[in-house]
Amino acid sequence: MIDAIAVGQIKEYVLKSDKENPTIWLIGPLDSITKAKIISSFGKVEIKDGNPVYVQGEMDLALNNFSIVKYGLKGFKNFKSGDKEVEFKTEKVKVFGAEIEAVSDDILKIIPLFAITELSNVIWGENQVSSELAKN
Repeated sequence: MIDAIAVGQIKEYVLKSDKENPTIWLIGPLDSITKAKIISSFGKVEIKDGNPVYVQGEMDLALNNFSIVKYGLKGFKNFKSGDKEVEFKTEKVKVFGAEIEAVSDDILKIIPLFAITELSNVIWGENQVSSELAKN
């Protein structure tokens, strides 16, 4: 049996290093259309002169993390700039013709890089089949 991706489900996540008065990141799984878009931007293998050749896509691995967070971050609590709460902002983006809600670039650029990296790893795994389901 295959379980559907829990699109719309939101989980709370705290960064491993955020111990005192932590920021709570609200994350959700990437739907299959969005994940396919991200995967397709990595690059592809083409056959040239009978040999497979890797052709770099439009996105490198560093930009990949931003893209994952752009589509998988659904909000946050206790994320501040000085003493002021940061307001979560999104924008509509077309992905393979489907309109997707995405984090605005203004928000992405103020999230520390180490947080982007950790959040992207957690979000990317949200629509993977668990080892328990994989053995069924």
